[in-house]
Amino acid sequence: MAFSPPSPRPTPRVSVNDLALYMVSSETAKMSIIRRNAGPQAPTVTRYRDVRPILCSYLSDPSRGLSPIVTAEATFQHRSQDPAESILRQDDARQSIEVLHAIQGMRNTLGGFDFHLAPRTQPRLSLSGVEISVRADLLVHGNTRGVDQFGAAILRMTQDDAETNAAKAKRREMGLYVATLARLHAEHNISTDRTVANRLCMSIDVQHGEAFQAPEVSIRAAPQVPGQSFVERGQAA
Repeated sequence: MAFSPPSPRPTPRVSVNDLALYMVSSETAKMSIIRRNAGPQAPTVTRYRDVRPILCSYLSDPSRGLSPIVTAEATFQHRSQDPAESILRQDDARQSIEVLHAIQGMRNTLGGFDFHLAPRTQPRLSLSGVEISVRADLLVHGNTRGVDQFGAAILRMTQDDAETNAAKAKRREMGLYVATLARLHAEHNISTDRTVANRLCMSIDVQHGEAFQAPEVSIRAAPQVPGQSFVERGQAA
């Protein structure tokens, strides 16, 4: 029986992280990302799935109490050493402990922001005919000159530990792209009486202790380019 390759999706779709990676990749790597996202993908184990809601609860707690963090660390520590767990689950538990330590190290960076839990159900963002799988982990509230404002924050957990100048520049570029997409997602897909503000739309790179805010320049025009490129290149691939 001949093998039939998966049919292309009727609407191109890409994750927010893959789109950010696409924007900072070589031409060869870009085509690889497009092919990977062209058709239905096999289910995969989601890294950091169990630690993400703990981070959200911690950041949205005005007191930023450490008790839930300590409890979660003990749970992950047990899982990391449990022979009944898979190797992948054990490794994810160890990585989750590192994330818990890292978020505590961002107290000064994130201390001035008023975080709130985001809606559980959020529509996908559509840009130039491409569906972007972007989800706000947290909403961010603020007030400027008496105007109530809000933004969206996306937690990014990465295992890239390279510390070269090129690696740092790449992480920064990706962080700014994700923050820009968070801003567009907040504007189009999150209903609120508040006014969206770029400074409150951010990508939080937990392991590296950095928060990137959506830039003020070309906030609307810049993200349209990768969407068009994905459609055109996907058709040609």
